[in-house]
Parts: sequence; structure tokens; C-alpha cells
Amino acid sequence: MFSVEVCCGAEELASTMLKMREWLDSRRFEPDVFRHTVDGTKVTIHLQFKIEDEAIAFAEAFSGQRV
Repeated sequence: MFSVEVCCGAEELASTMLKMREWLDSRRFEPDVFRHTVDGTKVTIHLQFKIEDEAIAFAEAFSGQRV
């Protein structure tokens, strides 16, 4: 599995997740894991992909980090 984490503010969570879903759907990418954790005002969104190129493209599109 190829993991990516993206951070955003708690107030941006809904809009960020909507943008991610639209982006994923438009490319027909299906992450195996899509979850988030909240730490105060910071949210970390964690995704796992089976295909490395999909993880790389997602990380680049959303300023995420591969972990």
C-alpha cells in the first residue's frame, strides 16, 4: 500500500474532502483507506492506494506527503 497524508484546518475539512472526492472521482482513483484524525484545529487526512502512481498524483495535487 502507498500512503498519503494531507493536513488542513478543521474549518476547511468539509470543503477539502469534497475537493478530494471530486478529484478522485474524475480520475477514477479508488483509495483503499480514507480516514481523518482531528487534533485541536488541525485535521490529518490519511489515504492508502494500491497503485503508487495514484498516491503520487494525489500527494502532488493536494500538497500531501507520502508516508
